[in-house]
Order: sequence, then C-alpha cells, then structure tokens
Amino acid sequence: MKNLIVLFITLLTAQAATGGLVYPGQVEYTAGQGENHAIIAIDFNYENYFLFNYRWDGLATGWDALAAIEQAGSLEVDATWYEQFQCHFVNDFFYPGSNKYNYGDNAITGWGYWGSSDGESWVINPGVDNRNLSDGSCDAWVWSNYDFDISWDPLRGPGQMPIPEPAALLLAGLGAIFAIQKRDSK
Repeated sequence: MKNLIVLFITLLTAQAATGGLVYPGQVEYTAGQGENHAIIAIDFNYENYFLFNYRWDGLATGWDALAAIEQAGSLEVDATWYEQFQCHFVNDFFYPGSNKYNYGDNAITGWGYWGSSDGESWVINPGVDNRNLSDGSCDAWVWSNYDFDISWDPLRGPGQMPIPEPAALLLAGLGAIFAIQKRDSK
C-alpha cells in the first residue's frame, strides 16, 4: 500500500510539473491580417496539438480567431450559437491528423478553453465570445476529462499529460507495485 501511495504522489507531482508549458512547434497556417497576432493551440492529446496564428487590427475575440482560422484552412469548428445568451459553445474540433485522447467509456469529456498573455501562465477563459485577445496572447483549446463532483473546471490544462480514468490509473499503479515486489523478491 505504501508503494501505491508513493507511486500516486509521484504521478501527481509529474502531472503538476508539466503544467504551463509553451507549445513548441510550427504554426499550421495564419488567418486574418493586421498588426496584432495571437497563437491558437488546439490540443487533442498532449503530443497531438496544432498551432494557428491569427492576425487582426482593432478588437478581436476568441471567436473571431476561430472563425477566421476555420475559414482560412482545414480546421473545422463545430459550434452552437445560443441566441438567448448571445454566445457560441464550441462542441468539437476536426483537423487532419488529429487524435483525441480516449479517457474511457464512462469519462465526461469536453474542450477546456484557456488563455495566456505569455504562453506559460494559463487561466480558464470566460467564453469564446467574451475573450478579448491582445497582441502576443495565446489561447489553448484542450481536450480534457471533467470531474463535476470536484468542480466545473477541466482536469487537464495546456501542456499537461492526460489524466486517465481512476480505474486505469489504479491498474497501472498495481502493475508497478507487483513489478517492484517481484524484482525485490529476487
């Protein structure tokens, strides 16, 4: 049992240490024109993410960026407009080569929407229509699982590894414990 607790704490510490990473890599394409620019990351699966550059003048929202990026290339944005709230809800993204992490059959999953002024310190955005972009800002859409018993916040943030469903994590931990005990008994 002690080994299981140590393993669990190690996994949680490793998960926390990966938070806030800048998304390295090449921009897929640029949409819009103007003096201002923002990077938009669509993070399907930790190592399977895509970066887009959005350019504009004046004021722009997160939705302005997504609409322009969708129109300029291969990113498809599945969104619903809610007239009564005057806002969009992003249901899903589709992009060639994308592969969403499978959190398991019973997991509650969806896209978490994050923003950053420096690409390292991230906060949950209030909504795609309410997010006012600034020059040099970064947005990240992160495919995540949710535990609504704890909060309405996604369990995975930008640059973080997916957290598997608890049963898979428990099985991995038990496997590690048995491997360690087998090695120690030799």
